[in-house]
Amino acid sequence: MLASTEAIIIEVVFSLGALIAVAGLGGLIWTKQHHRGFRPAMTVILCGVGIVIIASLLNVLLFKTYAGVRVKKNQYYEITSLTTNMRASLASSQAPQQPVTSAAKKASRNVTYLVTHTDQSQTARRAAKAAQRQLTQHKQPDVAVVKHNYRIILDHYFDAVTSSTKAQQHLSDHAYQHVTQRPARR
Repeated sequence: MLASTEAIIIEVVFSLGALIAVAGLGGLIWTKQHHRGFRPAMTVILCGVGIVIIASLLNVLLFKTYAGVRVKKNQYYEITSLTTNMRASLASSQAPQQPVTSAAKKASRNVTYLVTHTDQSQTARRAAKAAQRQLTQHKQPDVAVVKHNYRIILDHYFDAVTSSTKAQQHLSDHAYQHVTQRPARR
């Protein structure tokens, strides 16, 4: 199930709980005006508030936001791990005439591992392997090819995260910008 579908379900449950609580408040006002017992109305209010609390907890426990888009927590950690490893693999090869460090090679292997084990498409797997080959087998890798392959990987990854093409493009652009951003000089 997509994160957006689960989020909608949780929002519906939250709204239902809020509606029940408001109906309980209405019932409380009615019982006060008609001099009836408050216990049934208070029970309805507490049930509504309980449902709202449960929905809020589910929202906090299941979702995080990445670039302003709500994603499942496990997807969030996959995204951050993938982009961090992509960025680390490009770090040493961004400067001209610099050999690829062993840390960058390890990061490119991590990217390939993550793409393989997050059930990405064959296209994304081929792109990851091509980027890894470029970084591990060439003294002077073609950074443009590696960046292009990383862009393919990110585009395919975010296709599975959400059904909204606008959100997919936004997430992919944000992640790609994070990956290709040059590290700050100290």
